[in-house]
Amino acid sequence: MGEKIRALDLFAGAGGFSYGMENAGFDVVVAIEYDEKIAKTYKANHPDTIMINKDIRKVRATPEEEGIIDDNISISELFNGNQVDIIFGGPPCQGFSMAGHRIRKEKPFFLDERNLLFLEFFRMVKELMPKVFIIENVPGILNYDGGSVKKQIEDKFSLLGYNVSSKVLSAEKYGVPQKRKRAIFIGNRIGLDSEKLFPTETHSSADIVTVWEAISDLPSLKSGEGEEVQTYTTAPKSVYQKKMRNTIDGRYFNHVSSVHSEKTVEILKMIKPGETMKNLPKKFQTKSVHSGAYGRMLKNEPSYTLTTRINTPSVGRITHPVDNRTITPREAARIQSFPDSYRFIGDITTVGIQIGNSVPPLLGKAIGSSVMEKAFGDSER
Repeated sequence: MGEKIRALDLFAGAGGFSYGMENAGFDVVVAIEYDEKIAKTYKANHPDTIMINKDIRKVRATPEEEGIIDDNISISELFNGNQVDIIFGGPPCQGFSMAGHRIRKEKPFFLDERNLLFLEFFRMVKELMPKVFIIENVPGILNYDGGSVKKQIEDKFSLLGYNVSSKVLSAEKYGVPQKRKRAIFIGNRIGLDSEKLFPTETHSSADIVTVWEAISDLPSLKSGEGEEVQTYTTAPKSVYQKKMRNTIDGRYFNHVSSVHSEKTVEILKMIKPGETMKNLPKKFQTKSVHSGAYGRMLKNEPSYTLTTRINTPSVGRITHPVDNRTITPREAARIQSFPDSYRFIGDITTVGIQIGNSVPPLLGKAIGSSVMEKAFGDSER
């Protein structure tokens, strides 16, 4: 293929979706991320992408767009007058919660002020009219309230002339060592059935990538141990590890264990692989709303969905399969399918958010590769 297909990443986070799309052949020209700390990680790993670090509500899509209180250059100008071929991203929906049932069923999805960021994604699509758009979100968005939210989203984009389809994809079916499900909407206005743009699963239960295949080559650590920058001292032990070791100089980053209290370490010592706090004697059980609290990962299975608090045992199954500690940011990044050259910047709180909220790059690549082949492979630009 000649000239690259130009992309815009909205709500870009640390850049997992962008990295996957880039590896599928897209040229991510511009990305928007509001959080300054998270934007630093994106910029460090995507130096060729123009990062707009501001509130998307203040970013003009085109010079002619009215109602935006910002005189800075618009998205279309940053594309130098070229077509924005594809827009992708995961707009946060504060008004949507399966756990708390906080969404207002009596109020249309796009009129709930807590979902205004979703409306910003729609605005960008409406103004820039890409050939294709991709939305990533929580799985429950597809069936909440009898599917009414899904229908509202599909209907709104359909009015712009897009054929829209949605599906839940499981990351482990695409080579990610994590049982992570994400809802994906794909829309196109080039005459295709968007249902056919979704990727075919590449991994079955027979060749699924496990936690141990992902992280076993990284040095064993105790609580508080590790260095921000390290060099490999062992050979890779799996095909997946070879894939993740994409560094030029053998250096990798962020393999530092959080410091746990003596009490926490003693509790973790009692928990066997696959067990959680519920398997402990009553006197050691603490109050936690998370069913997987203090859960230790199993070596020979993909992990459960990572949370953003990768240093807090009480929030889920994030304890190392062998060591008595939570997983390091690098181990979490491996489980999310970020390669070792990808460096996360910031303290453990923001890094945990960056990794935990990301679209796994391998899942992003699978989606992007399918769209690239089926929507752009034979089309005139």
